[in-house]
Amino acid sequence: MLMKKALEWLSTVVLVAALCAPTPADEIEVIYTEISGDPSATVPGTKDASGLPVFAEFYSIGELALRHDGGEWVIKASSTLDSTLDQILILGSSLVGDAFAQDGQPFQGGVAGEQYDFFDTPVPAAWDEYGNIGFSARAKGGDANTKEKIVVYDGVTHTIVIQMGDPALGLIDLPPNPSGDELFGNSMNSVHLLNSGEVGFVCTPLTNCHSYRYPAFFHGNKSFRQSGVSSIEEETWDNFDYDDCGGTPDGVHWFAKGDTENPDTNIDNILAVDDQIALQEGFPVAGSAVIMDAVFFTRMLSDGTWFCRGDDPSDNDWAVRNDVLLAKTGDPISDTENWGAVFTAFTGNRVGDWLLAGNTDNPDPDIDNVLVLNGSEIVARENDPIDLDGDGQFNDDVYINSFQPNDLHLTDDRMVYFLATLRNGVGTSLGDAFLRMQLPPAYALGDLNCDGMVNGFDIDAFVLALNATPPDYPEYYAVYPDCDHMLADINQDGLVNGFDIDAFVALLGG
Repeated sequence: MLMKKALEWLSTVVLVAALCAPTPADEIEVIYTEISGDPSATVPGTKDASGLPVFAEFYSIGELALRHDGGEWVIKASSTLDSTLDQILILGSSLVGDAFAQDGQPFQGGVAGEQYDFFDTPVPAAWDEYGNIGFSARAKGGDANTKEKIVVYDGVTHTIVIQMGDPALGLIDLPPNPSGDELFGNSMNSVHLLNSGEVGFVCTPLTNCHSYRYPAFFHGNKSFRQSGVSSIEEETWDNFDYDDCGGTPDGVHWFAKGDTENPDTNIDNILAVDDQIALQEGFPVAGSAVIMDAVFFTRMLSDGTWFCRGDDPSDNDWAVRNDVLLAKTGDPISDTENWGAVFTAFTGNRVGDWLLAGNTDNPDPDIDNVLVLNGSEIVARENDPIDLDGDGQFNDDVYINSFQPNDLHLTDDRMVYFLATLRNGVGTSLGDAFLRMQLPPAYALGDLNCDGMVNGFDIDAFVLALNATPPDYPEYYAVYPDCDHMLADINQDGLVNGFDIDAFVALLGG
């Protein structure tokens, strides 16, 4: 009781200047942009048709992949070079990258005369747990019957492990067609690299195979799951989305999106995880009242943790992690803001954190796109300023416009790598950007001063959090810029208010 009275007394006497706290965008670092003339727009390592270095700027920054431990990344992009040279993969670490493979350059590991043509999407690269990299690409200038290829890079050598025209083993053709003569076709995607040295991927079409029996999901050159053949619970796979399948490097866990041979086409689309239907069209999402209409994107981490986002029949969105619904349209983000109808990117790390990007019900359309950590902490927002030149000042007239769909990754130590679009102060588009942001470390509930302990030294910070002004709580972040206001939500009801006082007192006493 004395502690509670002391806390109430403190809440009436603690006065803090309402300083403008640094926004989370203070932590955003620029890796690449499409802002012509700025150094960040220069594409590293580009070459001309003769293989000599040539200057080029980014025309588009497309897809992003990140190694399981965050130690390396690959982006797929295009440059201002001629269309015979413009596509490129860039391999990098931290803030620095270099050309890894470029359109119009010799296809490493290929035969004489073969050049890279383009790189497959939406998975530009994947890693096993030993650091080897796998990717798929189309070749030009060689044999047109072997133009689609999957490559593994071990840090020194590029090796073509599967290519169009190779035997595709373990398939069952539709009778009376013979089985055993099937060959890989010209589209291989959803590449993921296994520790065994095999590559997981989906291929369509399959030569010498009836169309009812492809696409098929492969581990190496052998069928893993096949359309029209493989069962899934009480049904049979009818089709695989060749750009939305994957698995873990150890081969233990996998996921696939597609549809079944269920005669009711209103319930035949599914997401399967480890041979179990995790989400099905027309059925509740993760045991909730939300009904699944479509799955838009799925990601699986190296430990088998999976993230999926989609919508319901009313086009309201939802986000699920490991069969648990974490967010849906209308859910609160703060005391004054709720999720809107569109989620654009969803991911997380292997230690429990998750990130969701989407719009909110904020009445101002210029600031209603947000990036939210763990459902309650807005870490970046549309119209946040970007320090383009890294001089510590927001004087570059560059702001976040939106967060790119699906190109969002969160490491175990809370480093965020993401693609965004940018605009200037009058709303003119500045193109895409590859950015990163270090989020503060996770602290325990009640550790409002973020010193790693929950004790009496947190009382003033707790009072400050209670009295801070939503939605950005400037009074609190002015004093504790690296902490999390939601650490004051002691009773875990999603709000910071007077109902947390008794819980905080109990926490101190315990």
